[in-house]
Amino acid sequence: RGTKGREGGRGRWAAGGMTDTVSITTEGGEQFQKHFYEYLDSDRKNLQHLYHEESKVVWNGQPLKGKDAVTRFLAELPTSKHEVQSLDCQPVATGGDGSDPMILVTVMGVVLFGDKLAKPAPETKPFAQTFVLGKDPVNNAYFICADNYRFTT
Repeated sequence: RGTKGREGGRGRWAAGGMTDTVSITTEGGEQFQKHFYEYLDSDRKNLQHLYHEESKVVWNGQPLKGKDAVTRFLAELPTSKHEVQSLDCQPVATGGDGSDPMILVTVMGVVLFGDKLAKPAPETKPFAQTFVLGKDPVNNAYFICADNYRFTT
């Protein structure tokens, strides 16, 4: 069937469409991480718009579920400054109906928690964070389905 690909020509997953999907996913993931860490480091109340009631988070082994629990937990963290050093994004296939894929976003970097002027000054810690983003059919915007944050040392 030539250029129709495995999906019979439906949606973005048809032959030739995968490259477009990867570039769209990468652009979306880059925009997402920029906003996420900007909000986490300076305006945490805006994080509530990125989570849903069914969102699941594991923060250094501590499980959280739902927008309220997650945003309450994040609000209680000390001030932070994240530096993203590596970012990878990829589409995660949907049910084959041609709908927008979920997006897997993997981030690695360093973070400073606390006041850098404090005595003793806090140390930066390496971290890894993985997100699964899904599209909300009501408002057509991506949200965080799953989020795993881990200090790596």
